[in-house]
Amino acid sequence: MLQPPRRRPTGASRPQAAGEQMQHLTQISSGRPTCRRLSPAFAAALVPGGSHWQGDWLQLAVVGAVFALIALVLGRMVQVKARRQAQVEEELRRAKDELEQRVAERTEALHHANEQLKQELAERERVEEELRQGRNMLAQIVDTIPQFVFWKDRNSIYEGCNIVFAKAAGLEGTEQIRGKSDYDLPWLRQESDAYRADDRSVMDSNTAKYHIIEQQQQASGERHWVDTTKVPLCDDSGAVVGVLGVYDNITERKRIEEARDRALAMLESLLASSPTGILVYDGETGVCVKANQAVADMVGATVDQMLVQNFRHLPSWEAMGVRQIAEQVLADGQTRSMQASGASSFGANLETECFLSRFDVEGTHHLMIIVVDMSERKRLEQEKRLMEAQMLHVQKLESLGVLAGGIAHDFNNILMVVLGNADLAMLRVPPDSPACENLVQIEQAASRAADLARQMLAYSGKGTFVIENLDLNRIVQDMAPMLEVSISKKAQLCYDFTSGLPAISGDATQLRQVILNLVINASEAMEEGMGRISISTKHMQCDRTYLSESWIDDRLPEGCYVVLEVSDTGCGIDRDIIPKIFDPFFTTKFTGRGLGMAAVLGIVRAHKGAIKVYSEKGKGSSFRLLLPCIAGAADCPEPPVPQELWRGSGTVLLADDEESIRLLGSDMLQALGFDVRLASDGREALELFEAGMDDIVCVLLDLTMPNLDGEQTFRALRALKPDVKVIMSSGYNEQEVSLKLAGAGLSGFIQKPYKVAEMSRKLSEVLGG
Repeated sequence: MLQPPRRRPTGASRPQAAGEQMQHLTQISSGRPTCRRLSPAFAAALVPGGSHWQGDWLQLAVVGAVFALIALVLGRMVQVKARRQAQVEEELRRAKDELEQRVAERTEALHHANEQLKQELAERERVEEELRQGRNMLAQIVDTIPQFVFWKDRNSIYEGCNIVFAKAAGLEGTEQIRGKSDYDLPWLRQESDAYRADDRSVMDSNTAKYHIIEQQQQASGERHWVDTTKVPLCDDSGAVVGVLGVYDNITERKRIEEARDRALAMLESLLASSPTGILVYDGETGVCVKANQAVADMVGATVDQMLVQNFRHLPSWEAMGVRQIAEQVLADGQTRSMQASGASSFGANLETECFLSRFDVEGTHHLMIIVVDMSERKRLEQEKRLMEAQMLHVQKLESLGVLAGGIAHDFNNILMVVLGNADLAMLRVPPDSPACENLVQIEQAASRAADLARQMLAYSGKGTFVIENLDLNRIVQDMAPMLEVSISKKAQLCYDFTSGLPAISGDATQLRQVILNLVINASEAMEEGMGRISISTKHMQCDRTYLSESWIDDRLPEGCYVVLEVSDTGCGIDRDIIPKIFDPFFTTKFTGRGLGMAAVLGIVRAHKGAIKVYSEKGKGSSFRLLLPCIAGAADCPEPPVPQELWRGSGTVLLADDEESIRLLGSDMLQALGFDVRLASDGREALELFEAGMDDIVCVLLDLTMPNLDGEQTFRALRALKPDVKVIMSSGYNEQEVSLKLAGAGLSGFIQKPYKVAEMSRKLSEVLGG
């Protein structure tokens, strides 16, 4: 179809109109409202009314519509595109803003993180520095402490130690310990076994072990005592990975503790064995904190009973005044002593001396009491007083014995003249001479005087003893007839002999004198001579205590003793008189010389025996003789056979300071057929012997002479002629002379007074008759 020609607007109206239309379309497409109106020409074209332009307008309308539609579509497209582009741009802008914001935030975060990282790095460096310093400090501490430190792994392999431990193990540095076990170190095998056992116990139980006291062999060879503590080492999860050990060298402490323990043990032993009682009380509470066995024995209690006592609650302390002194000592600290006697709280009688003092323990006053048992001391003092009295008595007896011995010696010289001359007269007068009776009476009187002299010598301990092994039962039995006639006719004599009695060593004559004196005294002690006298024998073992209670304690040895006891039912002896009964010349009789009991004591002492007296007023008396037993059986002497006088020949030198003795001796020797030379002292005897030693067959010397006594003269004679025959004569016993001249070669001894028969027998023994 042909399109009508379009009317072109003149001038610039078309393009302008088109431009406006495009702008309008653009505005429409953009969706923007417009207020512009259509141009009048465009509006006229659109207005129907002309035929000429109707077709063109229709076409234009169609074109316009199409164009409008296209424009609308394009505008819409442009609008959509623009909208999309705006959206994209908006999204891009928002994305850019968001990105910029995120970048800024990230940059800020990175900056913050960087700053925080710097701080963390600085903190870490500071911590690491502190940790390094701490490790260095710990290493220095571990290496400088005196304790031995080590640590091991689960297999007890060393991972480290301090320098002290390394030196003890003989290592030059601590790093050398790594990888070693206890068996690689100088410890002993049994020590290493014990160490590893302890390690295993600690790691398996995850429990520390404290104060393991054991010994350790050092690299130097010394052995030290160590006090070890081991603890388990754990990781972060708590699993045990090893063991840490620390120990001290306690060798010195162990030595001090052992010395202290020994001192304490010694102190305990001293307290336990001390004979002195020791008590310690708390000064504040008064409770006993220490007591030894000695004080417990004194009061009659046990140590445990003593430890529960309080001295402030003891009535015995109040009664004896001990508490008052104790309080004073606790108050002022001054040591005091006192004597306390009375009954203890356990009923024991006390005789004590107490020393009270105060001492402090940890600021608390304590009271110490040392108790000395005075009962034994008082008993000893009593014994001492008794012993002193006995010693005074012994001294008195000794002095009187010396006097009696001297008197008896001189008396024997006088009796020698009397008996000797009576004996010679009996030889020279006819048996039917009236003078014989007078001579017999003289001889009997002299014999009684000689008995008195023998009693005096017995009292002085210098009597003549013929020592034999005796059966005391036989001696008493042989004396029975004599005893029967010696006591009152109204008295009854009873015997009680123990069979199988051991033998004793002694002089039978002297012991008969003792028995006779005791029986006669028992008879005279009974009122009107009526009563019973008992003689008994036995043997017993005597200890030192029993022997010390005898009348005079001569420290006789313990052992078996034969006992002769003479007891009576008489009047008894007053207690005050008993100490005097053995005094010489003491008697309770109206008449009497008072030598009987003194002689008894002297004979018993000479036989190394003892005598004990038991008597009570009105209940009789008992005298008990103790004579030591000997080994072997008693002798069985044969009865003497009368012999004729032995006569000899040659010259006998007689030396005596008594002229009467010299004349009597000369007569006796001449009657026996000897020539006699007489000397008045030892010096003259030596001169006579030196002048005629070839003719002198025997020398008769008196023991006591002036210038040279018998002993000195005898030794001088032996120097002149070693085989000289010498007989010593004395009023003292043979034992005393033999003791002085033991081993000197004395030929014999004859005791004054002697008779012609005794001199004949002695000369026969010496000269071999």
